[in-house]
Amino acid sequence: MGSATKEADNEWHDKEIRFDIKVEQLVLRRGEFVIDSMSSIEDTKGNNGESGEMRITNLRLIWVSTANYKTNLSIGYGSVININIRTANSRLRGTTQALYVLTKFNGSRFEFIFTNLVRDSPRLFTTVQAVFRAYDTSKMYRELKLRGAVIKDKELIILPEAKVFNKIPGVWNLSADQV
Repeated sequence: MGSATKEADNEWHDKEIRFDIKVEQLVLRRGEFVIDSMSSIEDTKGNNGESGEMRITNLRLIWVSTANYKTNLSIGYGSVININIRTANSRLRGTTQALYVLTKFNGSRFEFIFTNLVRDSPRLFTTVQAVFRAYDTSKMYRELKLRGAVIKDKELIILPEAKVFNKIPGVWNLSADQV
């Protein structure tokens, strides 16, 4: 596998939805960190009646079944369209408030419903909504920070599949005093 392929494979975490992935893919990538971790979270739509652990990182939601670690989800915030709170029917909690996460990936829409099995705990709702809002409002900064530096050895780093059409001499980067 070439270095460009390795780099591209390491950049999916916040852009894709992956189901039942290998444990190695659940490991945090460079620049990713856990903001909160909660046990007793049910994947009410996909695995109703099954408790699991939810890790909320700065790039994605990770849900792993307590019964079988091979049953898991990775939901990148870049695929999220909307997050809201509505009523759901949980096998473990009955009718209760749940977190609805509407996503779009590869032309398909997916809806995920998560229920906190700990009664009267708004933590799942408040944390996920706040982290997603922070992610969504910092796209430009994150693209530069996570996808790599822009300039190396005084040359523009060309991203995969990007092409240079013109080089114009005498253009200055005023923020760094560079030509």
